[in-house]
Amino acid sequence: MAKGQNGPIRRRTLTRDKVVDAAIEIIDELGWDPLSMTSLSARLEVVTASLYNHVRNLDDVRGAVQVRTMAELGAHLRETAMGRTGPDGLRALVDAHRVWATEHPHRYRTLTTSPVDRDAFIAAALDANTALRTMLASCGVPPEDTLDAAVSIFAAMHGFVMLVNTDFLGDELDLDSIYESVLRGALSSVERPEPTRTPS
Repeated sequence: MAKGQNGPIRRRTLTRDKVVDAAIEIIDELGWDPLSMTSLSARLEVVTASLYNHVRNLDDVRGAVQVRTMAELGAHLRETAMGRTGPDGLRALVDAHRVWATEHPHRYRTLTTSPVDRDAFIAAALDANTALRTMLASCGVPPEDTLDAAVSIFAAMHGFVMLVNTDFLGDELDLDSIYESVLRGALSSVERPEPTRTPS
Protein backbone atom coordinates (compact mmCIF):
# COMPACT_ATOMS: atom_id res chain seq x y z
CA MET A 1 0.00 0.00 0.00
CA ALA A 2 1.41 3.36 -1.03
CA LYS A 3 1.80 6.21 1.46
CA GLY A 4 0.79 9.81 0.99
CA GLN A 5 1.22 12.94 3.10
CA ASN A 6 -1.80 12.03 5.21
CA GLY A 7 -1.09 8.31 5.53
CA PRO A 8 -1.71 5.19 3.41
CA ILE A 9 -3.44 5.56 0.04
CA ARG A 10 -5.89 2.74 -0.56
CA ARG A 11 -5.73 1.67 -4.22
CA ARG A 12 -8.94 0.81 -6.05
CA THR A 13 -9.24 -2.93 -6.69
CA LEU A 14 -10.37 -3.46 -10.26
CA THR A 15 -11.72 -6.72 -11.70
CA ARG A 16 -13.31 -7.75 -14.98
CA ASP A 17 -16.70 -8.04 -13.28
CA LYS A 18 -16.42 -4.49 -11.96
CA VAL A 19 -15.62 -3.22 -15.46
CA VAL A 20 -18.70 -4.99 -16.83
CA ASP A 21 -20.81 -3.67 -13.93
CA ALA A 22 -19.74 -0.13 -14.81
CA ALA A 23 -20.47 -0.71 -18.49
CA ILE A 24 -24.00 -1.84 -17.64
CA GLU A 25 -24.52 1.26 -15.48
CA ILE A 26 -23.46 3.49 -18.38
CA ILE A 27 -25.70 1.65 -20.84
CA ASP A 28 -28.71 1.77 -18.49
CA GLU A 29 -28.25 5.52 -18.03
CA LEU A 30 -27.07 6.69 -21.46
CA GLY A 31 -27.51 3.90 -23.98
CA TRP A 32 -25.32 1.54 -25.99
CA ASP A 33 -23.50 4.06 -28.18
CA PRO A 34 -22.00 6.32 -25.44
CA LEU A 35 -20.16 3.34 -23.92
CA SER A 36 -16.42 3.79 -24.47
CA MET A 37 -13.18 2.99 -22.72
CA THR A 38 -12.98 6.65 -21.74
CA SER A 39 -16.45 6.69 -20.20
CA LEU A 40 -15.63 3.44 -18.39
CA SER A 41 -12.41 4.79 -16.90
CA ALA A 42 -14.23 7.94 -15.77
CA ARG A 43 -16.99 5.89 -14.15
CA LEU A 44 -14.48 3.67 -12.37
CA GLU A 45 -12.16 6.60 -11.53
CA VAL A 46 -9.12 4.86 -12.99
CA VAL A 47 -6.79 5.64 -15.85
CA THR A 48 -7.93 4.15 -19.14
CA ALA A 49 -4.77 2.07 -19.50
CA SER A 50 -5.61 0.09 -16.35
CA LEU A 51 -8.77 -1.26 -17.96
CA TYR A 52 -6.68 -3.28 -20.39
CA ASN A 53 -5.45 -5.45 -17.53
CA HIS A 54 -8.98 -6.87 -17.32
CA VAL A 55 -10.56 -6.52 -20.80
CA ARG A 56 -9.04 -6.67 -24.26
CA ASN A 57 -10.89 -3.73 -25.79
CA LEU A 58 -14.32 -2.13 -26.10
CA ASP A 59 -15.69 -5.05 -28.14
CA ASP A 60 -14.69 -7.39 -25.33
CA VAL A 61 -16.66 -5.23 -22.89
CA ARG A 62 -19.68 -5.08 -25.20
CA GLY A 63 -19.61 -8.84 -25.65
CA ALA A 64 -19.46 -9.40 -21.90
CA VAL A 65 -22.42 -7.06 -21.41
CA GLN A 66 -24.42 -8.95 -24.05
CA VAL A 67 -23.69 -12.30 -22.43
CA ARG A 68 -24.55 -11.13 -18.92
CA THR A 69 -27.73 -9.40 -20.10
CA MET A 70 -28.90 -12.47 -21.99
CA ALA A 71 -28.19 -14.66 -18.97
CA GLU A 72 -30.14 -12.26 -16.72
CA LEU A 73 -33.15 -12.26 -19.02
CA GLY A 74 -32.98 -16.03 -19.35
CA ALA A 75 -32.93 -16.50 -15.57
CA HIS A 76 -35.92 -14.17 -15.28
CA LEU A 77 -37.88 -16.16 -17.86
CA ARG A 78 -36.89 -19.47 -16.30
CA GLU A 79 -38.21 -18.30 -12.92
CA THR A 80 -41.41 -17.10 -14.58
CA ALA A 81 -41.89 -20.49 -16.26
CA MET A 82 -41.59 -22.50 -13.05
CA GLY A 83 -44.82 -24.32 -12.24
CA ARG A 84 -46.59 -23.06 -15.36
CA THR A 85 -47.66 -24.88 -18.52
CA GLY A 86 -49.92 -24.44 -21.52
CA PRO A 87 -51.34 -21.19 -22.89
CA ASP A 88 -51.40 -19.49 -19.48
CA GLY A 89 -47.73 -20.25 -18.97
CA LEU A 90 -46.86 -19.06 -22.47
CA ARG A 91 -48.73 -15.83 -21.85
CA ALA A 92 -46.83 -15.34 -18.58
CA LEU A 93 -43.51 -15.76 -20.41
CA VAL A 94 -44.40 -13.28 -23.12
CA ASP A 95 -45.64 -10.76 -20.54
CA ALA A 96 -42.40 -11.19 -18.56
CA HIS A 97 -40.39 -10.49 -21.71
CA ARG A 98 -42.35 -7.30 -22.34
CA VAL A 99 -41.92 -6.04 -18.79
CA TRP A 100 -38.18 -6.76 -18.66
CA ALA A 101 -37.54 -5.21 -22.07
CA THR A 102 -39.44 -2.01 -21.31
CA GLU A 103 -37.86 -1.64 -17.85
CA HIS A 104 -34.35 -2.02 -19.34
CA PRO A 105 -34.70 -0.39 -22.78
CA HIS A 106 -31.03 0.38 -23.38
CA ARG A 107 -29.78 -2.96 -22.18
CA TYR A 108 -32.47 -4.73 -24.18
CA ARG A 109 -31.03 -3.17 -27.30
CA THR A 110 -27.76 -4.97 -26.61
CA LEU A 111 -29.55 -8.29 -27.09
CA THR A 112 -30.54 -7.49 -30.65
CA THR A 113 -27.22 -5.99 -31.71
CA SER A 114 -24.99 -8.44 -33.56
CA PRO A 115 -23.31 -10.58 -30.87
CA VAL A 116 -19.63 -9.87 -30.37
CA ASP A 117 -19.04 -13.41 -29.11
CA ARG A 118 -21.74 -15.46 -30.80
CA ASP A 119 -20.84 -18.78 -29.15
CA ALA A 120 -20.89 -17.30 -25.65
CA PHE A 121 -24.10 -15.42 -26.41
CA ILE A 122 -25.85 -18.57 -27.66
CA ALA A 123 -24.75 -20.43 -24.53
CA ALA A 124 -26.10 -17.59 -22.36
CA ALA A 125 -29.43 -17.74 -24.22
CA LEU A 126 -29.98 -21.38 -23.26
CA ASP A 127 -32.27 -20.61 -20.30
CA ALA A 128 -34.51 -18.28 -22.30
CA ASN A 129 -34.61 -20.64 -25.27
CA THR A 130 -35.35 -23.68 -23.13
CA ALA A 131 -38.08 -21.92 -21.16
CA LEU A 132 -39.92 -20.78 -24.27
CA ARG A 133 -39.55 -24.00 -26.25
CA THR A 134 -40.61 -26.11 -23.27
CA MET A 135 -43.68 -23.93 -22.79
CA LEU A 136 -44.52 -24.20 -26.49
CA ALA A 137 -44.25 -27.98 -26.27
CA SER A 138 -46.68 -27.90 -23.32
CA CYS A 139 -49.10 -26.09 -25.64
CA GLY A 140 -48.99 -29.01 -28.07
CA VAL A 141 -46.41 -27.71 -30.53
CA PRO A 142 -44.36 -30.65 -31.88
CA PRO A 143 -40.79 -30.55 -30.53
CA GLU A 144 -39.33 -30.17 -34.02
CA ASP A 145 -41.46 -27.04 -34.56
CA THR A 146 -40.78 -25.28 -31.25
CA LEU A 147 -37.70 -23.40 -32.48
CA ASP A 148 -39.46 -21.81 -35.44
CA ALA A 149 -42.47 -20.99 -33.25
CA ALA A 150 -40.23 -19.44 -30.58
CA VAL A 151 -38.43 -17.26 -33.13
CA SER A 152 -41.75 -16.14 -34.65
CA ILE A 153 -43.16 -15.13 -31.26
CA PHE A 154 -39.94 -13.34 -30.33
CA ALA A 155 -39.92 -11.44 -33.63
CA ALA A 156 -43.47 -10.20 -33.10
CA MET A 157 -42.92 -9.17 -29.49
CA HIS A 158 -39.53 -7.62 -30.23
CA GLY A 159 -41.11 -5.45 -32.91
CA PHE A 160 -43.68 -4.18 -30.43
CA VAL A 161 -41.12 -3.56 -27.68
CA MET A 162 -38.79 -1.63 -29.97
CA LEU A 163 -41.63 0.60 -31.18
CA VAL A 164 -42.44 1.38 -27.54
CA ASN A 165 -38.84 1.82 -26.42
CA THR A 166 -38.04 4.22 -29.25
CA ASP A 167 -41.24 6.17 -28.54
CA PHE A 168 -42.34 5.62 -32.14
CA LEU A 169 -45.94 4.99 -31.02
CA GLY A 170 -46.05 8.07 -28.80
CA ASP A 171 -48.67 8.60 -26.11
CA GLU A 172 -51.72 8.94 -28.34
CA LEU A 173 -52.36 5.22 -28.80
CA ASP A 174 -53.54 2.56 -26.38
CA LEU A 175 -50.33 0.54 -26.08
CA ASP A 176 -51.95 -2.23 -24.06
CA SER A 177 -54.60 -2.71 -26.73
CA ILE A 178 -51.94 -2.85 -29.46
CA TYR A 179 -49.95 -5.30 -27.35
CA GLU A 180 -52.96 -7.59 -27.01
CA SER A 181 -53.53 -7.48 -30.76
CA VAL A 182 -49.89 -8.31 -31.50
CA LEU A 183 -49.96 -11.05 -28.88
CA ARG A 184 -53.08 -12.66 -30.34
CA GLY A 185 -51.45 -12.78 -33.75
CA ALA A 186 -48.18 -14.13 -32.36
CA LEU A 187 -49.85 -16.87 -30.35
CA SER A 188 -52.42 -17.87 -32.97
CA SER A 189 -49.90 -20.18 -34.63
CA VAL A 190 -49.57 -22.29 -31.48
CA GLU A 191 -53.23 -22.45 -30.55
CA ARG A 192 -54.89 -25.80 -30.98
CA PRO A 193 -58.62 -25.91 -31.71
CA GLU A 194 -60.82 -27.59 -29.15
CA PRO A 195 -61.92 -31.06 -30.28
CA THR A 196 -65.40 -31.15 -31.73
CA ARG A 197 -67.80 -33.08 -29.56
CA THR A 198 -70.17 -35.43 -31.30
CA PRO A 199 -73.71 -35.19 -29.93
CA SER A 200 -74.65 -38.36 -28.09
